[in-house]
Amino acid sequence: MMSSPAVLIIRLLIPFMLLELVGIAAEGRKRYPSFEGAIMLMAATLALVWNVIGGTMMYLLRNSARDLIRRSPLNRTVTFVLFATALALLEEAVTTTLTNLAPTFGSSQAFITASRNYLEVVCWHSVVVIVPMFVVWAWLLSRCRFSPSSVFLLFGINGVLAELLIGGPALLMAPFWIFIYGLMIFLPAYSFCQDNEVRSPRWYHYPGAIVGCLLASAAVAAVVNLLSPHLPHFGSTLAFPRKG
Repeated sequence: MMSSPAVLIIRLLIPFMLLELVGIAAEGRKRYPSFEGAIMLMAATLALVWNVIGGTMMYLLRNSARDLIRRSPLNRTVTFVLFATALALLEEAVTTTLTNLAPTFGSSQAFITASRNYLEVVCWHSVVVIVPMFVVWAWLLSRCRFSPSSVFLLFGINGVLAELLIGGPALLMAPFWIFIYGLMIFLPAYSFCQDNEVRSPRWYHYPGAIVGCLLASAAVAAVVNLLSPHLPHFGSTLAFPRKG
């Protein structure tokens, strides 16, 4: 049985992601202790914990997770959004923990989240603008039979674009970001129960999914930015705002 193009692309990205992990860790260790070195070491640790360890566990437990999720008493669309949101919250728990461990990595000023307060991060910066993308995908999966690997890859591309828009080194770090974001949605997509009558996606559904997610996220982000101007936006300064 031949693998789908999405599966082949993901397999090709794995060694690149691992090379980035090793390269970032090596460069971070070389610059230790410094602001830049701490950020690199935190990013490498995130990739190890979430992409490598977390990704391996998700893949090995995918069938058990699917069986458990399909027994949910909730509507499958609601279950999908809640499951994906829980994974996004878990990923941000890892990143916020790493930010609070910044001194361990060589600089107390370094950070990889917009705040050291977990609730502030998820409610005003990250998960709040990711959930709309989960809603878009729940709607798409109820109408088209996207493969879990396609959802993983497309959502990962959305992540790369999102990081690019907020000023991160997204293109150079594309394999890294594709796994960071893709793993938030892989298990929910794998567990989603689709009707046999649901059609296969056409070619235009793939770019449409990316655009739809970006628009949904941007609409919520516009509101969030108006309500939380005190949070930093990643860019060239990479520094928390001064208090008082």
